[in-house]
Amino acid sequence: MIRTARLVAALLPIAGLAALWGISDRTFRSGTEWEVPIQGYDPRDYLRGHYVEFSYDWPGLPQSDIVPSALCLEGEAPTLARVSAIPADQPCGAYWVRSDSSGVYGWDSLNRGRLYIGQVRAAELQRELQNRDQRGIVTIRQREDGSFTPVAIRFRPLTPAEIAERDALRGEGFDPLGPPAVMGQ
Repeated sequence: MIRTARLVAALLPIAGLAALWGISDRTFRSGTEWEVPIQGYDPRDYLRGHYVEFSYDWPGLPQSDIVPSALCLEGEAPTLARVSAIPADQPCGAYWVRSDSSGVYGWDSLNRGRLYIGQVRAAELQRELQNRDQRGIVTIRQREDGSFTPVAIRFRPLTPAEIAERDALRGEGFDPLGPPAVMGQ
């Protein structure tokens, strides 16, 4: 009897860990996948490994310094036609995403993202992101509660309209680094 109790006591934590892992894996794999345009790259985080860091380029969202706390996704998954800002407490239906205060970027998680990858893939992505005639697309997995996770990245050639827009911005004195910082402010 005591021997059986000890065996059960030893196996119970292992069973609990297995159950937690299963629930976590199911949560990660559930949801609808969407393809979102992105920009940017940072090769690695010495504590966590190699990753791609990017800015989301949500279609239909005006460029501004203020990113809403929730977005309504429109289109037929995985093709994202456009997004619109909504209050975080009023989701627009099944397809919406919200900022995650507990994530890597906190409240800025609808503006910036990070996808962890292997070292070899990081070197490949670095070369591809330097090609200005391509568009980076990240696939996110959106869940019913509005949370989302980047799961993959791919590239496609720029369309003629995107090339014309890029060249027009360059002709207007476009500075990809932005205005110079003013010290002391």
